[in-house]
Amino acid sequence: MRRWLPLLLIAAMAAACRRDDSSHESAMVDSTLFGDDRARQGDSARTLPDVALLEHLVDEYEQLDVVMDELAGPTSGSSVKGKAWKRNRHEDAAKDKLLDLLQVEFGERYHPRTPEGAARRSDGIAALPPDAGTRALNGLVLDHHQRAFQAIGDALPRLRNPRVREEITRLREHLGKEIEQLKAGPLP
Repeated sequence: MRRWLPLLLIAAMAAACRRDDSSHESAMVDSTLFGDDRARQGDSARTLPDVALLEHLVDEYEQLDVVMDELAGPTSGSSVKGKAWKRNRHEDAAKDKLLDLLQVEFGERYHPRTPEGAARRSDGIAALPPDAGTRALNGLVLDHHQRAFQAIGDALPRLRNPRVREEITRLREHLGKEIEQLKAGPLP
């Protein structure tokens, strides 16, 4: 038994070294993380830049999602109900892609932070007449896209994962096009 002890120790140390290798980020074990917990703990500074950006963008999309859900909901009397439903489906696809990147590349199941003030924003837009409601809805989407575009631009140089960099670059290009369209006039 004593002859095997050094070999077992060497094997255990080799396995531990492989686990500490940050180049194997996508081989991480699945974990579930709640954005509200991350915010409360204040530990986003200790995460990889890729993970921190993805979580931030998911939280941004969640804010928009909650407002759109309320405006497009079955009990909504909003004049922009159909437009909100259409935009919500479009924005949900972007958020789902970000969540998928977190899951596949980093083994993280992320639950976005609870957005503050969403009910106030959706109530404000719902109370507006059709034209003003459409302008307010487009303004909300424009503000979201500009924040996400800026966050991506700020974080892009620090991203390590090639797949995340590729997808985030693609998202930024898409956001840039939508920002230009929203600035040019209301979307149908």
